[in-house]
Amino acid sequence: MRVGLPVLLLVVLSVGIYLVARSGDPSGPEPDAPDPDATHPWAGSEACASCHPELNRRWAKSGHGVATRLYTPDAPQKPFDGEILVARDKDQRVGPGPFMRCEGPGGEMATFPVEFVLGVRRVQMFTTQLSGGRIQVLPVFLEVPPKRWFDYTDFIFGGPNDLDVPADSAYSWYGPHRNFSSRCGRCHMSDFRIGYDPDAGTYESTWRELVIGCETCHGPGRAHIEKWERLEPGPDPIVNPIRLPMDRARAVCGQCHSESTMMKPGFQAGDDFFEFFDVAALEDEWHVHPDGRARELIHNLIPIMESKCGPLSCTHCHDAHGRGIPGDLYRPLSDDWMCTQCHDDIGANLTEHTHHAADSEGSRCVTCHMPRLVIEGGHGRVYDHTISNPSMQNTRDLGLPNACRSCHLEEFPGWEYAHFEKWYPGAEKRNHRNFLAATLAAGRQRRPEAKDDLLTLLKDKNPVYRAAAAWALWHYPVDLRPQLDDPHPLVRRAAVEGVAARHPEALEPMIDDEKIMLRRAAAMALASRRVEKPYDYIAAREDLRARVRAVLEECARLRPDHADLHFTLAKLYEFDGRAEMARIAMARYKLLRPWEK
Repeated sequence: MRVGLPVLLLVVLSVGIYLVARSGDPSGPEPDAPDPDATHPWAGSEACASCHPELNRRWAKSGHGVATRLYTPDAPQKPFDGEILVARDKDQRVGPGPFMRCEGPGGEMATFPVEFVLGVRRVQMFTTQLSGGRIQVLPVFLEVPPKRWFDYTDFIFGGPNDLDVPADSAYSWYGPHRNFSSRCGRCHMSDFRIGYDPDAGTYESTWRELVIGCETCHGPGRAHIEKWERLEPGPDPIVNPIRLPMDRARAVCGQCHSESTMMKPGFQAGDDFFEFFDVAALEDEWHVHPDGRARELIHNLIPIMESKCGPLSCTHCHDAHGRGIPGDLYRPLSDDWMCTQCHDDIGANLTEHTHHAADSEGSRCVTCHMPRLVIEGGHGRVYDHTISNPSMQNTRDLGLPNACRSCHLEEFPGWEYAHFEKWYPGAEKRNHRNFLAATLAAGRQRRPEAKDDLLTLLKDKNPVYRAAAAWALWHYPVDLRPQLDDPHPLVRRAAVEGVAARHPEALEPMIDDEKIMLRRAAAMALASRRVEKPYDYIAAREDLRARVRAVLEECARLRPDHADLHFTLAKLYEFDGRAEMARIAMARYKLLRPWEK
């Protein structure tokens, strides 16, 4: 078993260099070393290679196979040669060698050793380890295609010097928002365990593999191996995502390819996504445009759930084992087959549909229906996985990007409107994203006239849109109790805040919901200050307070690194006169938020 071991952090003040000495090799034992945990249900990707050599060969070169690597000189896509990046009025130096010089705790410039290299294709990130086992993501990233260094804090806030991030704050690179164990590890390693001690404020994170291994997508493999070694009859215990129901197949990828928060550890291929994760969707104005397309990195679970194309799972187009081409697609982007195998009528009369030369970019399906969207302050681009039709109306009325502008940059604004109406008469009236964008844009601004359209959207057949409407409507005098019975958990989750503000009693049954996402949301809403009169509803209900506390205590055991749980528990304990428990909970909160007063 590969593990992350505690380190001793030595601060050499004379040269300002932080040196890390691990008590063991974080890459784990060599392949021929005895397995210290031979009965563990996870066997490791190396155990799969003997029967699946070709898949293993391709996987090892894929984005999954190199998701995380220990630093070596050839791991970064650009040498660590001492180049200086000026960001936020500070000279930050990358190298020479496995070091990065930047602002550290207390606002002092210092040099930190680089431990892990994350990613390979679009952006590369680099980590160091600080005291208490804290693996932190360093501030300087590498934008891979142009091989350009940039400061991550800049693009979070929209550009250089857009917001001054003070030293020792939550958004400092050594703060909680940039902690690898809490926020990154589960999607950059296999069987990652956070290992946070809430009373010491330290981490002992563990993992099976540094990469995204076979069992992340297929489930634990030891029983599968033993079955075939013994030629035992019966069903194969391994999971093949292609054979799963659509929602479970998407969940295999969505466990990482979503902007989600893990509510409890232990997700395995084949599980229900919403049993383990709370996911950001169209309510997130920072990550999503009002037309449902990515504004920042939101990954692709929610966009593909929005799409009217299909229904599709990720594996219809992508091969997680690797294909050696961008996106690990089954066919290159220049080949429209993945679309025309269903849309054969369009493929047979391509130029009639596209109004562009057949061999041009303008006739590629993805150019117009999956255009590349600019994210991360211009440092990243992602393909739009809503797989939708271009909208000129949303550009004209809301300033949202459209596919035509991705290519025709030299044309004057509005040039494309007349062409689009001529080529596709009536398309704007049929485009459901025009109504979606206008409705959510108005709802986000809490404009009174948006209410009726939001109520219409609340009845949409797509749960992503119903959830977006429920989130927006909690600012309006609308009874959202019916949405607590919606068949989709995304909608039930979205209704919680609106119900809590007006009908908190309706949330009581949700405290016992089978999904921890919903239990936690209901308990937090009842206990927090989002209720119009904080705590009044539960003040006279000791039995209800006990149920709320029990849920939050369960959640805090599962995610002891979530500060909001400890803060809310501290306030509840204080309300009930449990001074010592309140003190412990508040101490746990302050360990996670040391700079908050």
